[in-house]
Amino acid sequence: MKSLILAMFFLFLSGCGASWHYSNTGTGTLKGKVLVQWIAPDQFMFIPDDSDPLTFTRSNGSVIKPEKMFTDGGSIPRPMWAFRNYSPWGYAPAFMIHDWLFVMKQCRLPGYEQYNHRIAADIMAEVMKTLMEDPRYGGRNKLVHYSMYKAVSSSIAEESWENGACHQPGDRSIDAFAKNPRMEYLITFP
Repeated sequence: MKSLILAMFFLFLSGCGASWHYSNTGTGTLKGKVLVQWIAPDQFMFIPDDSDPLTFTRSNGSVIKPEKMFTDGGSIPRPMWAFRNYSPWGYAPAFMIHDWLFVMKQCRLPGYEQYNHRIAADIMAEVMKTLMEDPRYGGRNKLVHYSMYKAVSSSIAEESWENGACHQPGDRSIDAFAKNPRMEYLITFP
């Protein structure tokens, strides 16, 4: 009985934290196309559309526009995939924006200095909330929003931010593959 009461207490606290965090996260504007090509199992390439690239304008007015990069979608532990909204592609635009910030940092691309791992987590939370506020994309889920924020702001994520290797497209065999992909996924935002 004590275990049940303790579990309910912690669930209540996480619900309060989730609600507070969601209320204090801004929203932005998401537009453009998400184009992802399959390279191999669990390996994908994000390719910006020439005429309508994925763009996120933050609540503070700054703009993030990802460039060509490798991605695995959201780095969600496989056992979590069994739960609704915890797939590596459930919030693909948020994951692409977040992955791009990591690529900028790890490859030392122009502008990377303005971000740190905590800011990258805040930005992913903004993109997720922007999606959740639009009923076409599933509606609000404060617990999913908060749990994903906690994961990407964790010390494990910070370690990856600080010490991850730079992997950029440019290998001729991969670029050749991108011209004739086996599979391609396209999502468009107004």
